[in-house]
Amino acid sequence: MGTRRCPPTLFRSEFQEAALSDASSAGDLTRILDRGLGGEDMGWSRSGRMIAAYLRDNWRNLPYETGASIAAAVELSEMTVIRFIRQLGYSNLKDVKEALKSAEPREGADVEDLARRLNVQNLQNEELEQGFQDEVSAISEVYKLTALPRWGYCTDLLARSEFVNIVGFSYVKGMALDFATRLQLMRPQARFVEKGCGLYPEILDMSGRNHCLVIVDTSENPRKAAHLAERVRAQAIPLIIVTDRRSNWAYDYTELVLQAPSHPTARWSSPAPMAIALNLLLSSVFAAIGPAAATRYGRLTQPTEQIDEPPRPAGRQLILGDL
Repeated sequence: MGTRRCPPTLFRSEFQEAALSDASSAGDLTRILDRGLGGEDMGWSRSGRMIAAYLRDNWRNLPYETGASIAAAVELSEMTVIRFIRQLGYSNLKDVKEALKSAEPREGADVEDLARRLNVQNLQNEELEQGFQDEVSAISEVYKLTALPRWGYCTDLLARSEFVNIVGFSYVKGMALDFATRLQLMRPQARFVEKGCGLYPEILDMSGRNHCLVIVDTSENPRKAAHLAERVRAQAIPLIIVTDRRSNWAYDYTELVLQAPSHPTARWSSPAPMAIALNLLLSSVFAAIGPAAATRYGRLTQPTEQIDEPPRPAGRQLILGDL
């Protein structure tokens, strides 16, 4: 989905004045970040969107961040980070921290209450208790994705496109396959595409067809996914990328990026937020399609009649071919 870019001078004269007045409150600043990342034309460059995504997704860690650490995280120069902060209407990172501080979700009490109700407040293993806190927090953040404008665009594409292709890479390939299988149960012409030799003719040779592509990948070095996304963008094929918040590469190729949180446990990142995000997306598509999805799902999930096997001759030994 392409967006028209405003000239930098026009952007500064109109949008920055609005930012200076509106972003004085934390709620306004977060709305500006969400609007820009949701596809609204803010005049941001590719690097600006990457920085905006990092600010939005890591505000809890901002008190410990510097311009240099943010630049290193998004693989840009510190000067680029400073320019974008000024473009938002702030003189420096300290002002951004102050604005976001009051906007930080007050979720601690809710998590503690849930822990008490589930009787896990006093887990013997401190590491396990911290993992529980992280998982609950991540689930809460996943559900907030549904409020973004781009969520609605993704839902509409998956519900209305004639064909939907799904591709998965790295260790989340299985999640992509599961997503494709369940999407097939609620609408026709949805399929999981194996990478094969890496040419993807099933996707790239559909000129004139109403279709879209979903890429699921969380690799920090997504060479294969990025190569496919580049070719898809060149053909103006609508593209949805589902990834995690450590992977800002997706904004190079589409505005329709859904980033699940990737809160690390003691030893690795949990796959739960990604699975929940994909499941929520399926639920939204199911609701968007309406009764036709329920009818199709009911028809395709009916158990097939069990076929009775013919009786074996008496005294015959079971051989390998009978299995």
